[in-house]
Amino acid sequence: MMDMTPAARQQLDDYLQRLRSELRAARAEVAEEVEQSVREHIEIALDDAPTPVSGTDMIGILDRLGSPEQWLGEEERAAASRIGHSGADDSRLPYVALGLVLASIVSFMFFGLLLLIPAMFVSRAWIEQKRERGEPLGSKRWLVYPSIALVLALVALLLLLGPPLGAMALVRGELRFDAALRAVIFGAWWVIAGALCAAFIRPIRFVFLPLLDGVRRKDFAVLSAIGALMAAAGAALVYYPH
Repeated sequence: MMDMTPAARQQLDDYLQRLRSELRAARAEVAEEVEQSVREHIEIALDDAPTPVSGTDMIGILDRLGSPEQWLGEEERAAASRIGHSGADDSRLPYVALGLVLASIVSFMFFGLLLLIPAMFVSRAWIEQKRERGEPLGSKRWLVYPSIALVLALVALLLLLGPPLGAMALVRGELRFDAALRAVIFGAWWVIAGALCAAFIRPIRFVFLPLLDGVRRKDFAVLSAIGALMAAAGAALVYYPH
């Protein structure tokens, strides 16, 4: 099997587990034949994917394959129905999430931003529901992505700008020295922020799944490197002779 990220591997395993669950009412030889056919289709699709295959790429591949239920014949579907299997999910959740996002935009001047929090929870609940069943997110992912993306953007802004702006309020002095010290403050904080994000990369991925399922520690190292350069430039301005 082609090289893939842990997130992509999890997506594939969940999909195959869902398929096996659908096939549990079928005869053993039929179940084996169907699973082998599905694996062959996946391997063919993976041949055109970049390596390592990311979680987002895997979602797209599984979306094109369709839900595991479509691989069952009428006989197997009837048998699965008789043993009480149900693959239905609450399809209203994506619309609820999008509705909350739109409401937050309309009421932005009042309490709109607060509505992004329940929108985020609704979106994540639906995504986890689909993951537990091994189902691809399908086209409805575009209904839940906005809430996750907006919360991610707000958190990123607060993380990058909040603490430095608070510290900068205490900075007073001659213009050149003032600007240099601000650069040192911003740069030093970004070094710290990059290290913190790298240390807590797993919970960050989980909270903002699937948008950040491909993020790596080295990505946060870039933030720390930029911060180090900025802090160094600021320090050079502070000590540069008149």
